[in-house]
Amino acid sequence: MTVQTTANARQQRRDAVRNREQILSAATAAFAERGANVDVREIARAAGVGMGTLYRHFATKDQLLGAVIKADFDAWMDEALHAARASEPWAGLKAFLEDALARQNADRALMDGVFRVLATTSLLDDCRARMSEVINLLLDRAHTAGELRPDVGEADIALTMMAIGKIIELTEAGRPGLWRRQLRITLDGLRAHGHTPITEPPITIADLDAAVCHSIPPLEIS
Repeated sequence: MTVQTTANARQQRRDAVRNREQILSAATAAFAERGANVDVREIARAAGVGMGTLYRHFATKDQLLGAVIKADFDAWMDEALHAARASEPWAGLKAFLEDALARQNADRALMDGVFRVLATTSLLDDCRARMSEVINLLLDRAHTAGELRPDVGEADIALTMMAIGKIIELTEAGRPGLWRRQLRITLDGLRAHGHTPITEPPITIADLDAAVCHSIPPLEIS
């Protein structure tokens, strides 16, 4: 192999790495802003690459969304594990749930695509294991401190996140931040004893109906 051939091969590898990074950066921004239904052609344009280049790196949209989710998820779990070990038991559990739900609220890709993508790729088991490690550490510490109901387990926390995630999806556009009130109520139900004041204002059934209706687009007349 000549010196020129070796130099060309190295440049191609650098170009490939740069293209992949640009695609992931553009996809992260697009998915977060507009959700999993964003057109991959928009992502390619924002990344400054052609569709052929995008498909050489990611054969399907789910592969691209999965790569974005996995990178964000790994960074989050690293932060969450460190915070869980450093915090007071109850404060750590509360902060984890608040952070998890705030991330869902801020990143539409999580809302739209995470469960579908994780369930259809090889990422599910790894992400589930990492999440399980953090949640069980938080639960063990809160149980040992006598601050968490003894009958609360990992599945209860997962269901809480899923349920309040749906509340975010239904009400955020019409009533921003309502999910925090529901989280306060839920946390009080999880405590072994005592309650914390609910600072968020109450909502009536009429308010809830209006908030949910606000999130449903009108039918288009064809």
